[in-house]
Amino acid sequence: MKKHFDGGPPTQYSHTILVYLIGVVSSLLFAINNRLRNVEKEKMQSELSFLKAQINPHFLFNTLNSIYALAIKKDDKTADAVVQLSELMRYIITNANDDVIALDKELNYIDNFIQLQKTRLGNTVEIKYELDGNVYGKCITPLILISFIENAFKHGVNPNQDSEINIKINIEDEFLTLFVSNNKVDSVQSQSGIGLQNTIERLSHLYPKKHELSIDDSQNKYTVTLKINVGC
Repeated sequence: MKKHFDGGPPTQYSHTILVYLIGVVSSLLFAINNRLRNVEKEKMQSELSFLKAQINPHFLFNTLNSIYALAIKKDDKTADAVVQLSELMRYIITNANDDVIALDKELNYIDNFIQLQKTRLGNTVEIKYELDGNVYGKCITPLILISFIENAFKHGVNPNQDSEINIKINIEDEFLTLFVSNNKVDSVQSQSGIGLQNTIERLSHLYPKKHELSIDDSQNKYTVTLKINVGC
């Protein structure tokens, strides 16, 4: 006598196998996703280290060129410039590899940089620098602001043309706003924009949805406005 099976509800055994397979697939998907995230994180850290390594020599190269120019002219300000550079280098050696730094230390670094430029340039360019707000109890990634300021000196200074650089930093609550503008002149320095481009990439990596960057590249003036979260 033949028996005919027309199908029915799954047995307990088949149900157990199904649950087991779902568990295996879920575990594999979780492991793959976790590995992808780790690879992406490792890649990001590698990229950030590479970008930071490029920024430091780039800045030091420009600064040493400035002091060299003073020494060639036997300028009395050479000694002051060397002291200012030593302060800058101490900051880079001590703090540049930190993930974050106290905002007041970063702004002190920027102040030293601007004073060094004033020493080097003298009366050949009008430099205005304003700082407003409470700088304490806030944090920022080291060297994240300096490229925008350095860029103004790099492309906005020519002793034979009307040169003006305006730098304003305002801190309100958990946000810092940096405003930098310079007249467009015939630059006497290299046109490479690697430092600025690297900083823009670092901002994208380190401050996603935590910064707003606006660059106005008009015919006669270059202006940068950066608003960034500096909460610790």
